[in-house]
Amino acid sequence: MKIGLLIIGNEILDGKINDANTKQLSIFLNSLNLELFTTLTVRDEQQLIHLGLDSLFSQCDVVVTSGGLGPTKDDVTKESIASFLGRKVFFSNSSFEVAQKNYLRFNRPFPGQDHGYCFLPEGFTALENSTGFAPGLFTENSGKFLLCGPGVPKEFKSLLEDHFVNFIKNKFPPSSELIESITVRTKKVPEEKIFGEVDNTLWDKLAQFGSVSSLPTTMGVDIGVKIKASEKNELEEKKKKVLTIFSSSPIAQHIWQIGTLSIEEYIVKMANLKNKTYGFAESCTGGLCSHRITNISGCSQTFYGSVICYDESVKEGILGVNKSTLKNFGAVSLKTAEEMSLGLSKALNVDIAIAITGLAGPGGGSEEKPVGTFCLGITSMGKTSSQILQMHGDREQLKLRFSQGALFLLLEELERYS
Repeated sequence: MKIGLLIIGNEILDGKINDANTKQLSIFLNSLNLELFTTLTVRDEQQLIHLGLDSLFSQCDVVVTSGGLGPTKDDVTKESIASFLGRKVFFSNSSFEVAQKNYLRFNRPFPGQDHGYCFLPEGFTALENSTGFAPGLFTENSGKFLLCGPGVPKEFKSLLEDHFVNFIKNKFPPSSELIESITVRTKKVPEEKIFGEVDNTLWDKLAQFGSVSSLPTTMGVDIGVKIKASEKNELEEKKKKVLTIFSSSPIAQHIWQIGTLSIEEYIVKMANLKNKTYGFAESCTGGLCSHRITNISGCSQTFYGSVICYDESVKEGILGVNKSTLKNFGAVSLKTAEEMSLGLSKALNVDIAIAITGLAGPGGGSEEKPVGTFCLGITSMGKTSSQILQMHGDREQLKLRFSQGALFLLLEELERYS
């Protein structure tokens, strides 16, 4: 079964928002042992939607669309699809009932029968939207299938989860091919160095068992291998051989996870498992480490908090950094980072205290300490140490990279605990 995605929305092509639904559909299909074949993005214009549909239907058995089902004038997906298929849009009792139900779910008054949600292209089925208001749409056309969902990511996701299997997957014979994607996450070594210096045979070795991909991430690289087999035993054997290649490669020392958890998720999981408490003293990152950790459910079990010590007076008054340290070594220094982490450890009484201080720019740098310099301090197991690193990028990129460095340091320390 070949599945294509048509993303509809001016806001995506104008750079106002990022497309999240390609990733959501890919992950969802992988869970069903299916693959996304191709994707297109078009503006909210009937002619462009027609071109996109024509291209996808010529290649795919199933076309999924995302976006343009709302009530405003720029939402033209429904009418464009109808005209592409040579069908008319008319009032539909079933669509009216679905729309009413969607509104009732959120205790909102329904606008009435003249609302656009009550109108449906001929031959389409209206689908309930468990997380929003706009009904989804489904139809069959010349032995091929069209499933239309809202562009809002959570609504698009619920459309897939609630309706995809019932309306599409069950109409095709089950595939005899088994598929599994292995993701190996590495840190602190760039992509070209992994495959050029660390292990220049790695890609070819992995390619014997499946398609290989490489995705640079913040201070790391995700290496993926998609393996296929006709039987479960064959799939497991291939997976075992792929993992053996990684474990016996020089890259093994840079691997921090086999899986797809974010660094935040992985830290929360490990800290909770080992019951080790931690916190941050954040200067240049302005609370970004804490923000990332507190995005993860369950973090409150071991994450105690943070001190955002942007000004030197806070470093002195709250964390106990010596005035002489700041004067003689500067706010961005190994000595200051150590005293920040030590002060945080005493203030929060945590197992691991991480401190971050640096220069995110664009101004404030010097020849000795250029923009992108940052220092990490850590107090753990009764010892305090520090390290200095250098990154490149604009202010936003540097803040993210500084926080990533701090999280990697925290992860490495957690790994030291039994």
